[in-house]
Amino acid sequence: MPNPHSAPTADRFDASSLRRHPRLLLGGSVVYLGLIFGVMLWRGIDIEPQWVVLALLVIAAAMGRGKQFIFDFVPFLLLFLLYEVMRGFAAKTGFAPHDLSGPERLLFGGALPSEWLQQVLYRPKSVGWVDLVSMGLYFLHFPLPVAVGFIFWLRDRHHYWHFVGALLLMSALAFVTYLFFPSTPPWLQYPGEVHKVANETVTKLDIDYFISPLYDHINPNQYAAFPSLHASYPVLAAVYAWSRYRLLAVALVFWSVGVWFAIVYLGEHYVVDALFGLLYVAVATAAVELGSRQLRRREEDKAARGEAAA
Repeated sequence: MPNPHSAPTADRFDASSLRRHPRLLLGGSVVYLGLIFGVMLWRGIDIEPQWVVLALLVIAAAMGRGKQFIFDFVPFLLLFLLYEVMRGFAAKTGFAPHDLSGPERLLFGGALPSEWLQQVLYRPKSVGWVDLVSMGLYFLHFPLPVAVGFIFWLRDRHHYWHFVGALLLMSALAFVTYLFFPSTPPWLQYPGEVHKVANETVTKLDIDYFISPLYDHINPNQYAAFPSLHASYPVLAAVYAWSRYRLLAVALVFWSVGVWFAIVYLGEHYVVDALFGLLYVAVATAAVELGSRQLRRREEDKAARGEAAA
């Protein structure tokens, strides 16, 4: 005889049912985030890290892991914001910015890829689909590592913290570079020849983008171009996804190619900025993984000595 105080199994929808259907959760999450970020871009709201974290908190809460999410992601978010503050500070050190168009021309036989791409694809008096797609890839710079980190966190918090450690270390190394080796992006180095496509497109669309007051007080650094973290973040995400989430890693590789094209086409970076970003990915990944192995060996040795003494 059925218990009148219990709901039928078919009508239950709780956190455990979500965990039992990871594909359904992933698909629903993608649709949910796509709608939120799409509406934000449409309504002219800048997709900042805190909005991404708040959106993901809803998913974590639905899974019954809201408190754990706050514990793991709030420090990540605070460190991200601190990095942004420091990046603006790097613009005030007084070091003369470097012109990297020389190595760029040397690499491409005297041509500037940003200038060439814009001559072929950019129309100053209209908005093309290449402009919009490139801007979308460019503006998702911060949401991407947070979203990928969330996927790692769902399956393995240990792997998540490895990724976050490498991400923050890479950002710190880039900050030190911006501090002592500022460089001028193509649009600023060649204002009459290379367009700042993102700004011009926003003006043509007549969109007044909303930026939270927190970021209004952060001084952006126009000379934080070398290395390109826009190019490095998706590559680092692909590296950490490769051994565990092969389809995600392949998607991130294609995403990285799109981002590399976008930052050069938009006039925000030289190709050399992106290429040297790979070096920062390699250094940060190697440092975190080697350091983790050393720490694990020490813990294993300590445990072995304790067992021997007993």
